[in-house]
Amino acid sequence: MNKGKSENLMRNILEFHCPRYNELPKVPLYKEQVIEYIENVLKGINVRHSERLITPTMLNNYVKQKVVSPPKDKKYNEKHLAYLIIVCILKQVFTIQEICNLIRGQINTCPIEEAYDFFCVELEKSLKAVFDTRNFSEPSSARRVTRESEVVRSTVMSFSHKIYIYEYIFDEVIKKGF
Repeated sequence: MNKGKSENLMRNILEFHCPRYNELPKVPLYKEQVIEYIENVLKGINVRHSERLITPTMLNNYVKQKVVSPPKDKKYNEKHLAYLIIVCILKQVFTIQEICNLIRGQINTCPIEEAYDFFCVELEKSLKAVFDTRNFSEPSSARRVTRESEVVRSTVMSFSHKIYIYEYIFDEVIKKGF
């Protein structure tokens, strides 16, 4: 990865927009469409471009493990997409069980649409803080700050720090020619 590619990755991360619940496709999607959609949405923050964030096998396993509910008539709706986007982002840092516990905790305090949108906003804020401003004292965007909302904030910050460290290590290895 040369300096130009590193700057491109940095720009992609800083410009990343996690689609809000009302921006997710309204028309239910088939498995391959779900995979294509999620890969496209998350490509800006997938620092390991050689690894896919979701495959048909992974999606099948998420249904079998009850990470997401089974599709209706082989089609996935907005709720499925929201869960899958969160899982695909956080599985780079946490286990699937930990992610499921986090999601459950958050949706016990507010509706899925609100919980997902909060996740998106806090993810974007954490990426900006880690990769640009280094301002880690931004106030929470939660309507009501709870232990659960603070856990979400810490979770997305963990993800942001992980990809920052990965990018740094990868960049250093390339610079030194290892």
